[in-house]
Amino acid sequence: MAEARHPNITLLRRGLDLVAAGRSDEVLPLLADDFRITVHGAPETLVGREAWLGNVAIMNASFSDLTLDVRHELADGDLVAFNITYTARHTGDFLGIAATGRTVSWQSLEHYRVSDGLIAEEWIASDVSALLGQLTSQSVSSSEDA
Repeated sequence: MAEARHPNITLLRRGLDLVAAGRSDEVLPLLADDFRITVHGAPETLVGREAWLGNVAIMNASFSDLTLDVRHELADGDLVAFNITYTARHTGDFLGIAATGRTVSWQSLEHYRVSDGLIAEEWIASDVSALLGQLTSQSVSSSEDA
């Protein structure tokens, strides 16, 4: 008999699916009014739905054809953790790097807290150094042919 998925994982997977489908605005009702986002390496924690949407807009302006592969998921009480591999094509400026057209992949460890059925907090630790290495590499990799 298959084990039922934790309801908080179901909530977060719905949000991830919407982002991957390019429907980020539909995630906003899933976020608490005082939603907080902490991105590893960023100077400050951001607060609010619009802050989240702004981060997604930066990624959408830089990358297209986004897919995600959830490698691991774990829930304990109000906390949810994911290990995700993102794959996308670099079609816009990202951190000062002009579009390369390359298909790139990066790992992201993401933790969330759910409160009253809404996503209340998000902590993102993506392997940005691996991503930047793919964008600035002078060699052509097989992932560019995708």
